[in-house]
Amino acid sequence: MAQETDSVYHRSTQTGTPPLQKISRVYVNVRREGTFICPACEKAVVRNVSGFSRLRSAVRIKCRCSCGHLYRVQLERRRHFRKSANLTGMYLFRGGADGRPAKGLIQVRDISQSGVQFTVNSIPAFAIGDPLTIEFTLDDKENSQIREDGIVRRIQANTVGLEFKTTDRYGRLGQYLFR
Repeated sequence: MAQETDSVYHRSTQTGTPPLQKISRVYVNVRREGTFICPACEKAVVRNVSGFSRLRSAVRIKCRCSCGHLYRVQLERRRHFRKSANLTGMYLFRGGADGRPAKGLIQVRDISQSGVQFTVNSIPAFAIGDPLTIEFTLDDKENSQIREDGIVRRIQANTVGLEFKTTDRYGRLGQYLFR
C-alpha cells in the first residue's frame, strides 16, 4: 500500500496565502494507486493514479477532502523510498581503459533499497551498463562500512545513478534506510 511519509514545500503564487505550503508525498504502489491522507482530518482515500504514469515531470495535485479541506500532494513514482544523504566513499571500476582497475572518490547524495545516487569529482571512467563497486561509511552510531556491487544506470555530468545487484536489505544498510 502506498504511504504518505515525506513532505516538500511549494511556494504559493496566490495572494493572501502563506508563502510556503506543505506538500505531502503520496507513494504509488504496483497497482498504480496512491493513498491520499487529509492533513486536517486524517481520512485516507485510495485512488487510481494511472493517468499520470506517462508524465516524466513531477506530478503535483490539488486535493479536496470530504471534510472540505484543500491540500496539495506530490506523486512519488519511485519503486522504493529514497533517503537523502551526504556520505563520502569511493568507487572501484574493474574495466578501465588500459585494463587496470580505476578508483575514485564519491559523494553519496541519496540511497534507496535498490540503488544509490552519487557524484564524482571528474568525468567518470565508466559508462552506462558497466559494473561498479562502491564503498562508503554510513553516518549511523556504528559508522557502518558498506560495500555494494551494482550496474551504472544513469550518468548526467558528474552525477551517477547505480542500481544495486541485490535489493535484499537485512543488514546495516537496511537498518539505516528504515530508521
